[in-house]
Formats: sequence, C-alpha cells, structure tokens
Amino acid sequence: MKPKDILLGVIVMVVWGMNFAFGKIAMAEFSPMMLIGLRYLLTAILLLPFLRWRGIKFLHIFGLSVTLGVLHFAFMFTGLKGTDASLAAIAAQIQVPFAVILAVIFFRERPNRRQILGIAIAFAGVAMLAGAPKTSSSLFNLGLVIIAALLWGLAHIQVKWMGAVNPFVLNAWMSVLAAPMMLGSSLMLEDGQWESIQTAGAAGWGGVIYMAVGVTIFGYGIWYKILQKYDVSQTMPLTILAPLVGAASGIVFLGEHMDAFQLSGAALTIIGVGAVTIGRTGPAPKIETEARG
Repeated sequence: MKPKDILLGVIVMVVWGMNFAFGKIAMAEFSPMMLIGLRYLLTAILLLPFLRWRGIKFLHIFGLSVTLGVLHFAFMFTGLKGTDASLAAIAAQIQVPFAVILAVIFFRERPNRRQILGIAIAFAGVAMLAGAPKTSSSLFNLGLVIIAALLWGLAHIQVKWMGAVNPFVLNAWMSVLAAPMMLGSSLMLEDGQWESIQTAGAAGWGGVIYMAVGVTIFGYGIWYKILQKYDVSQTMPLTILAPLVGAASGIVFLGEHMDAFQLSGAALTIIGVGAVTIGRTGPAPKIETEARG
C-alpha cells in the first residue's frame, strides 16, 4: 500500500476506535437509543443526495436496517452505557468470529485452520473479559455487547445475500429507515428525550455529529476507496487498530483501568480476531461494525 493510503487507513481506524469513548461521553446527555436515533437522523439528512430507487433491493435493505441499524446498535449502546468503553471495544470484536461461524451455517463456507484456531482464542479472550474480577462493568451489559456482536454477524450474512451495493446509497437508506424505528423505540423504552434535547451540550451534540460525520461519512468514504484499490490481505491488518484505539481511548478519556487479567483477555481476543481476519480469503464485509461505527 502507498504510504498516503496507509496513513488514511490509520486515521479511519482511530476515528472508528474512539467512537466507543465518545459515544459513552455522549450518553451522559442522551439515552442510548435516542443518541443513535439522532445520529441516523443527521446521517440521513446529509446523505439525501444518495437516496435513489434504481437497482435497490428494498426488502433486503429494510431487513438490514432492522438487524444492524436498530437491534445491533440498540444492544451495543445500551450495553456500552453500563460497560467500560475499553472492555466493550475489545469484546465487540467477537463479531468477526460470529460472522465466520454464521457463514459456515448459511453458506457452507469452510474456514481454514488458522481461522478455526483464531475463533477459539477469541472466545477464550472474551470469556476472560466477562469473568474478570474487580471490574466496574456489569456482566449483563457486557452480555448485551456480545449479543450485539452476534447481530453484526447476522447482518454480515444479510449483506452477502444482498450483493454489491454503493456504500453511500446503503448508508443513506439505512439511516432513513433506521432513524424513525430507533427514535420510536426510544420513545417506547426510554424517557426524558425532550429534556435531553433541551439541555444537551457539546458532549451530547458533539457525539451525534462525530458519529454521523466522522464515523459514517468521513470514515466509510475513505475506507471504501481504500478497499477498492487494494486486496483484503493488505487492508484487513489495519482493522486491528480500531479495537486497540477503542480500548486506549477509554483509558485516556474516561480514566478506565484494565488489570493484568483483563489485559490478558484483551490480548487473546485481539490475537484470535487477528488470526481470523488475516486468514480471510474473501471480500471484506462492507457494513458498519461498532468498533468502526
């Protein structure tokens, strides 16, 4: 890869990784589903020029908006609210092994030995994170993050069924469809929405803008151009940076702490996911991941 593209790829991973800490900061002013609903609303407005009907598999995109746009992010950010951002950023990476396992079930794909070993190591690492002593994170909320990772794996299957689609068109439709569903879910399951809109400051609205503009529009605008220029084997190693940045941002910006046991679990998870990711022979999944979105 050219040095310029490597630098751009690293910047994207930093933006995606820091989303965990910034999202958690924003949730001090907005409830989880309200935050994501506002993010989708802003993204939909900004991506309106990409909203088109021609060649769109609407039912596929609607299904994806439910699985990824609503359920995945509802579980992820609700779980993140009660989990250290540093732990959530690592645990969420179990989505990659989940995607491989679901591909075996739905498409009869055959993972290689490196991927199988990587899956086992990644699950062992997440089990260590879940069983870590002296953590401020709720085991229940960490479980929600893991469920969100499973939903991401299911969304990956939906994307493969969908076939090729312009990522900006996909994100435009996802945002238009998911925004009312997420905001409606917030009205039914959360409270204090109007008060939070009236009182939210830089942290809350900054989080909404960061997610819509930084994570989605800037991040994916750059990343998909890189994916079009290089092979998966060249680009996928960069993605390991995102959870590392996510964990570091939780420690730096939120004052979180990871003890030796947690660090060991995090290391195993990253090593396992790295083995699965680098062992991929197919195209990279072109959907939003919570470590990246």
